[in-house]
Amino acid sequence: MKTRILMMMCLLLALPLAASAQRWWGYDGGADTPRHQWGIDLGIGKMKDVNGNVGFTGGVRYQYNFHHLVGIDFGANYVGQTIKDDGLGPSVLQGLIGVRGRTPTFYKDMAGTLGLRMGYGHDFDCKEGGFALELNAGMYLTSNFMIGYFYNHQKLKFDAGDGKYGFHGFRLGFVF
Repeated sequence: MKTRILMMMCLLLALPLAASAQRWWGYDGGADTPRHQWGIDLGIGKMKDVNGNVGFTGGVRYQYNFHHLVGIDFGANYVGQTIKDDGLGPSVLQGLIGVRGRTPTFYKDMAGTLGLRMGYGHDFDCKEGGFALELNAGMYLTSNFMIGYFYNHQKLKFDAGDGKYGFHGFRLGFVF
């Protein structure tokens, strides 16, 4: 008998909490997040271990959002680096696939974002290719404009051994 009374009291306390929970969180569930998104990413930065000046990246991507906060990200990147007194150096084209997530909006349309993509890249300067990885973190300032940091890693296979590039940079992203 005591157990039933205790269960009824807990149920009576839980019903008002459950009814007002959505109002407490204030998030609409991402109903305005489109299922399919296209994006353009432009970046500027510098490669580690390369005696270079400024480097640049450009890419296009398609994102399929299977949840309002998480999507599969398919893309192609170009990574280029200028070399001091030599002009354009490493010139890498990459095909990548990965996951991109975003936080619920915290002020107007602002939200955080984090992504990881992996794939294959080919350096046209040394005519070799290998594993490519990209990690990015940033913030959506509006629903269509993003800024952030990214790290791009490119491994190369040579007959004499392996080589690699590490590129750190600042990125602007436009989502449609």
